[in-house]
Amino acid sequence: MRRPARGTGMADNSTADRRSNIPGAANSQALARGLHILRMLVDEGESMTATEIGRRIGLHQSSASRILATLSEAGYVRKNEAGRFVADYGVLALASATTKLPLMQRPRPALEEFLSEHPTLTVSICMLFRDEMIYLLRAHKDRDPLVYWSGGFPLNISSPGLRLVVDLDDDDAIAILKVSRQRFGWGGRPEVVPATEEGVLAKARSLVDDDVLILSEWFHQGHIGGAIPLDTPEPHPVALAIVDERAEISPEKLTVLLHQARRVVEHSFLNPARDSNL
Repeated sequence: MRRPARGTGMADNSTADRRSNIPGAANSQALARGLHILRMLVDEGESMTATEIGRRIGLHQSSASRILATLSEAGYVRKNEAGRFVADYGVLALASATTKLPLMQRPRPALEEFLSEHPTLTVSICMLFRDEMIYLLRAHKDRDPLVYWSGGFPLNISSPGLRLVVDLDDDDAIAILKVSRQRFGWGGRPEVVPATEEGVLAKARSLVDDDVLILSEWFHQGHIGGAIPLDTPEPHPVALAIVDERAEISPEKLTVLLHQARRVVEHSFLNPARDSNL
């Protein structure tokens, strides 16, 4: 990556481009930069110096240091024993509040009821938030529900991720798949999963039938999963996914189950009284 030009007192075009790519910078530069730095430290999972951070986003080291000092005082970043910055546990306090969101609470009784009739299945509710898949709720009859999980899974083999991506314009869909490849790699069985973003997008679109996307043995042999969009009160696209790790059901049966599960989950959004406090 090119460094800012020295000796001119002005940033070069690459620095200006990096600054303009920070989400929200048009409204509040300081806040947007702070959030961008925090997200970068979380995503990287590695320590960084103020100089490295500044170079990455096109800021002078002194400006990056001031932002990091503010984040540190708020408990969101800290210096490790080597004097480099890492995300601090205050980030978890922010994440814990999301477990109270209606999209994580209201469907739980409905999912538990559905799984009591289908105990071998795993059901998830997932959101496509900008260029990232967020697993809001994952449930299996014999396991405690997993509330909020993000990252670590390639989008090109995620049935809910692909089901939501196929509805986007080509440019947006391919850009999201490229970001996922950069973050999490390119998963799946090479003999089944296309090697390019364009290929995966085309194949996934061809597999959508009756509003459902079924991925059979994309992840590994004997694995089948499918997803269907959900109509929710939230502004972001959401899908419901079902996985049968034993591969005991056919694609046709999985399609029926996805429509059945969608009905009960969407109905739960119309009945706030069923909210769970668990």
